[in-house]
Amino acid sequence: MDFIDTKVIEFSSQTGIPDDQLKIFISLILCTLFGFLFKLSIRGRQARLIAGSIFGVIITYYIYRSQIINVLFQTIVVYIMVKVLGKKSPWPVFVESMIFVAAHHIYRQYTDYGGWKMDVTTILMMDTPKWTAFAFCVSDGLKTQLSKEQEIRKIVKLPSFFEYFSFIFFFAGSVLGPCFDYYDFDQFINEDKEYKNIPSTIKETLRLLKNTIICMGIFLFAEKYFPLHFVTTDEFGTYNILYQTLWFNIMVAIQRTKYFGGWQLAEMSIASCGITYQGNGQFQKIKAVDVDWDLTYNMKDKVEKWNISIQTWLRRYVYTRIYTEEEMKKSAAKQNFAYQMTYVVSSLWHGFYIGYYFSFFQWAILNNVNKAIFRVSCNTKYLKIFETNPLAKFVRWYLANTIFNVFGITFLLLSVDPILKFYSNIRYVPHILLYATYAFFLITNFGQKSKKQKE
Repeated sequence: MDFIDTKVIEFSSQTGIPDDQLKIFISLILCTLFGFLFKLSIRGRQARLIAGSIFGVIITYYIYRSQIINVLFQTIVVYIMVKVLGKKSPWPVFVESMIFVAAHHIYRQYTDYGGWKMDVTTILMMDTPKWTAFAFCVSDGLKTQLSKEQEIRKIVKLPSFFEYFSFIFFFAGSVLGPCFDYYDFDQFINEDKEYKNIPSTIKETLRLLKNTIICMGIFLFAEKYFPLHFVTTDEFGTYNILYQTLWFNIMVAIQRTKYFGGWQLAEMSIASCGITYQGNGQFQKIKAVDVDWDLTYNMKDKVEKWNISIQTWLRRYVYTRIYTEEEMKKSAAKQNFAYQMTYVVSSLWHGFYIGYYFSFFQWAILNNVNKAIFRVSCNTKYLKIFETNPLAKFVRWYLANTIFNVFGITFLLLSVDPILKFYSNIRYVPHILLYATYAFFLITNFGQKSKKQKE
């Protein structure tokens, strides 16, 4: 591996591409190639568990070296907690896992504030959903009152440590995710249900590779013309708000292609082995992102289409675990509390830069406004034009994306000073619009009740 590292460093110095990013790229390509081999030639549960976990450990070690001990330590701790605590393990495991990854976030911010160099925190973030979901699913196996989805995904018998270890270190998802439940992993290893007859994965892999090349090509070509830091300059503050919104909407769209490209490459690395297959010729079971994200104006859709495997984890193991679905149907207050706590967990999972908390707090408010507007459209005729008139639909789309992107920029800027400078440059117009609308609905409750509720 030292020989490979030497060549990577040489190539990095020649191209200017950071060596850690090159290692990630090499690892994803290797996982993709091994995935083809795994699909075609490795049969039998034990063989698949052994091969998948050994290659996953090798890849993890290649990227993180001695820091793999951190992953192994937490993996052992979680298994012990689940085995000892049984039905009561989910929330202790959840809290302990979040504290563990939080400690790494804090250390990273202390030693490399604002840096983007890969360290073990990356894989710990992707393993946290696996550890916590495993605890919940084992606990569900000991319960009787479950939702339909929980009933399907429950683990009736605690897997052996080797089976659990193979799930955590499985090569598919061992670099950047996306993550998945033990239920999906176990079915795949057993070649059960839709996995009995997986078609060729070459076409799907090439589709994802094409998307990666397009997205990264756009970013590499266009980013220099729309740099993020420009929104914090005095010059940006001299332009009118219409020009500013147009400029930063283009800039954020370009920034997103970097994430789209990375996630499509990560998805490619797990698609080649067939674990993303959901039947009927579709490879959509485990996804990282929908690249049509920019086309929707609905806040709920935007959330669900971004970092999809993490959104799924938050829904299954945070939002619907604070209260049951039945409790939330009966109480809007409980539903809102569960929703707000889900945003808090998402913020903590990301780290401790103040920009994350600014963003998630305001995205939560934006989502509440989105819900209120949806109720108005259902209960009155005032907003029908935004569903039928092409110009009105465009205005709605542009306005929704503009406000969402303001807080996306907040997320990227990380620190207080550049965030406040950006807000000052745009004269707080999106904030005033958002908070005024939110206050209007809170005070008037306009359009929030149907005719039946009024009666």
